[in-house]
Amino acid sequence: MYEQIINSLRQSGWSLVTLEGSWVSATHESLNRGLMLGDFSELPNDFRQWISYNTNIPKWDVIVFCPDGIDSSYLKERHFPGIQLWYWDMRLGNLFPFPPTNDQLIPQWLKQLASGKPVLLEKNSRIELSSKPFLTYAIIGINIIYFLMMVFSGFHLFPNPTEGSIDQRVLIDFGAKVNSLIEAGEIWRFFSSTFIHIGIIHLAFNLYALWALGPLSEESFGHRRFFMIYILSGLGGSIASFFFSPVLSAGASGAIFGLLGALLYYSYKRPALWKSGLGMNLVVVILINLGFGFVQPGIDNFAHLGGLITGTLTCFLSQKRKNK
Repeated sequence: MYEQIINSLRQSGWSLVTLEGSWVSATHESLNRGLMLGDFSELPNDFRQWISYNTNIPKWDVIVFCPDGIDSSYLKERHFPGIQLWYWDMRLGNLFPFPPTNDQLIPQWLKQLASGKPVLLEKNSRIELSSKPFLTYAIIGINIIYFLMMVFSGFHLFPNPTEGSIDQRVLIDFGAKVNSLIEAGEIWRFFSSTFIHIGIIHLAFNLYALWALGPLSEESFGHRRFFMIYILSGLGGSIASFFFSPVLSAGASGAIFGLLGALLYYSYKRPALWKSGLGMNLVVVILINLGFGFVQPGIDNFAHLGGLITGTLTCFLSQKRKNK
């Protein structure tokens, strides 16, 4: 049972650290709650030395496996301030919380883990998320503000590609990707172009995609990794477009494709998520959008591919570094 639970936690994307004996700690980037699990016979006298290594986790739950059962009178003899203990009587299947609590999340997680199902961060556990996906909302807001500034500068909501000298001037002034200007030293355009959109429809499509993918990505990777994946994917898309496409381009599509690639790798490494249908849904979305980009003129598929590859590699490398 213990090994099964540990494997299920690992498949769910939790980071596991061996402590002493059978004891391990489990944390997830998207939660402000940590778990410690171990055998009753090796219950330490103090957990503070283990908690000191994870000062960013304010709340800890300790799951104590009791293979020979437990006398409920023993619960009051071992008290750890600031720690919620859960004594699991493996003989009778009872779970004793101490101090007493009405928290239903831990019993629910243990029930899933004991049945071989991983702990997925679904709606019933979102109350434990470290915070809202504020970076997603911030990026959406920046894109909207940037577009409004362009409109106030004369940019049309529905730019005309044949009569768009004013629109082209505004795009260039605000930092669209222009190969000749980048070659002249304006490398900042690799970054600025990821916040520029060529019309209200372009903006609406990309922000809808970010609204749909952003919270899931930020929840899965945590704020810092989400931000890193998004920014690097946007830059990767711009750089790929610079090398393979001579035309002016802009948009957040490269960064969004990077999130798709990162989520695809994330679900691939977690069989339970892949089997839930998330992985194949992502594959279908990626293929449809890439296919549409190849048949529809004016779409910079090189930026899409560059962002997709960068996002996937960033997720892979950051996960590998995290596991060291």
